[in-house]
Amino acid sequence: MRILGDISIRPDRESAFGAVKLRSASGRSSSWYFCAIAREHLEGAMERGHEFTVVLPGHGTYRVKLLEGVEIDDQAGETVGHWSAFDLHARGDSAGTVYQELLGGLQQRIAAGPGTPEFDAFAAYVRERGSRLSDEEVAARELAQVRETSVRWQVTDDEQYVVNLWRDAELQRDGDTVTVRAFELEATGERPGQALQALTEAVSMASGKHDAPGPRFDEFTTWVRANGDRVSAEALAQEAKDLQDYLTARDQLAPITPDDIEAESSTGVPLLVDFWAAWCGPCRQVTPVLASLADQWAGRLLVRKIDVDQFAGIWEKFEFRGIPAMLMFKDGKEIHRVIGFGGKDNLIAELEPHLAPLDH
Repeated sequence: MRILGDISIRPDRESAFGAVKLRSASGRSSSWYFCAIAREHLEGAMERGHEFTVVLPGHGTYRVKLLEGVEIDDQAGETVGHWSAFDLHARGDSAGTVYQELLGGLQQRIAAGPGTPEFDAFAAYVRERGSRLSDEEVAARELAQVRETSVRWQVTDDEQYVVNLWRDAELQRDGDTVTVRAFELEATGERPGQALQALTEAVSMASGKHDAPGPRFDEFTTWVRANGDRVSAEALAQEAKDLQDYLTARDQLAPITPDDIEAESSTGVPLLVDFWAAWCGPCRQVTPVLASLADQWAGRLLVRKIDVDQFAGIWEKFEFRGIPAMLMFKDGKEIHRVIGFGGKDNLIAELEPHLAPLDH
């Protein structure tokens, strides 16, 4: 399995309330939720010395160099990795690729969560190798993440901004409750992301929209215009085109249910299932690519889609934490998976080795 590019994470979903949409400052995911692991930098090659932030329920938050326990060897020009602590192995064309493969394997291994032998072994590994953050350090890290979060603010359809709305926010943690305050408003949640989503909703309700303004519409509009970066007309036009391309492509991919997978994958042609959701930004990017590949590889690959919001327990059943999750099946059995979207070329490289032969 490979973690590739942009990924939308459950349960801290992208959220839109009224005129406000949460997004990272760069427009990409600002962190990668890897079961209990949050990695602050998704882009770039994975390195052995990378520090992960790991939340262990009941034990606190740790900073740990997870990959220092991996042994890397070169065998006949191929990079081979062995993670003895978890009995995981991977091969690839570089150490970075191997590290990604091993992390994907670990993700699946501990997906059932706390209380399982696999997760308990992982927690022991983290406690032995990592350093626990103090409550003050955890709060400072959470506050920094909140203040780095930008929003897409829509004054009208033609006037939109990207603005660091929470740059002066305050965060307070009291046990398992997080409170975030900004603009004389506050909201709470079990995690900073939940509190920020609730605060976003409160801001959106106070502001309203240009055609249905709230009591603070003029105040927020003036603040955003003074502090935000306006989205160009060209960018808005491209977004509109991309949206139309996505909607067209989405209609080309037939929906199925989890119960259909065995029959759909038993035709002699591998089945690729795109697990998606309407709120998932990267899903909108990958859908036109999948529709194109379904045509290009007709007879060698069958492409279907499943809306994760329509089926309770689907995240746990198929053991993924982020979408788009593209799982390949043959005769009802999973044969490969790709999580996230890192571009068409990368996706082709992942899928092509598993296609049915041309003369099957």
